[in-house]
This record gives sequence, structure tokens and C-alpha cells, in this order.
Amino acid sequence: MATKLEEEEYLYRRAIDIIESADSDPVKEDLLFQEVWTPLAVLYKDRILAPEAVLEE
Repeated sequence: MATKLEEEEYLYRRAIDIIESADSDPVKEDLLFQEVWTPLAVLYKDRILAPEAVLEE
């Protein structure tokens, strides 16, 4: 299983691929939201929901 950092790296690389693609901007925005930003939010859900608790650890 990939580490959190490896998953994040994959998502950032996927974002670059999407941005550099020949798709229209609206398609790129949809793909980025579905394939990058939402998975990143899930990956860091704990920090989004309770940022103070994570910073104190």
C-alpha cells in the first residue's frame, strides 16, 4: 500500500497531466476536481475537519 506522501505525489502528477492535456478548460476543471482535489481532501480529511488537533500532535 502506498504511503500518504506517495498518494499525494501521484495526485499532483495527475494534476500536471490534466493541466497539460489538450482538453478544454471546463473539462480540465471537472477532471481536476474529480481526480485530484476530491481525493486530496479525502486524504487529508483529518486535517480539514480538526486542524487544531493535528497541529498539536
